[in-house]
Amino acid sequence: MSTAAARMTVDEFLKLPEVECGKLELIDGEIFPIEYAGFVHARVKSTLNEILVLWLSQNRIGRVFVETTYRLDSEEALAPDLSVLRNERLTPVTKDLPQGAPDLAIEVVSSQKADRLHMKIRLYLKYGSKAVWVVYPDQRIIQVNSANGRAMTLEPDRVLEGLDVLPGFSTPVSAVFEGL
Repeated sequence: MSTAAARMTVDEFLKLPEVECGKLELIDGEIFPIEYAGFVHARVKSTLNEILVLWLSQNRIGRVFVETTYRLDSEEALAPDLSVLRNERLTPVTKDLPQGAPDLAIEVVSSQKADRLHMKIRLYLKYGSKAVWVVYPDQRIIQVNSANGRAMTLEPDRVLEGLDVLPGFSTPVSAVFEGL
């Protein structure tokens, strides 16, 4: 007879020593490790972070965060590779995790299982993200998932736009993969 692991709340999850390293996520009360992704993953994340930071420094509507954990509800805590919070969500600053999903969640795919990735996209959108960008370095494509349920895949010759979450933002998809 097998025994199922007990479900965990975010408060219990935050007491684990590994959580401080940002290497775990909590989905439906179950702990999932964030696997080592490699240098290509880190390079794409760094490039996209640089693009977003530069744009946000000129268009002061929010801030970009790297691997910040968000409390979605009592049994869901996710840490996207990159995220953006609009200014209206930046105050008050507390010692607790940000509540709800980020305005924009960005996942750079390396080895993540497809079913968990789809679950994370669904959770980000359910808990308030206006968009989720899923970046695939190997294929050099970006999938844009909108809160209205629409999804589109952008090839390297297309332009990534901020739409509702970052009005006026645009960058060539190819720029995200520069140097690969």
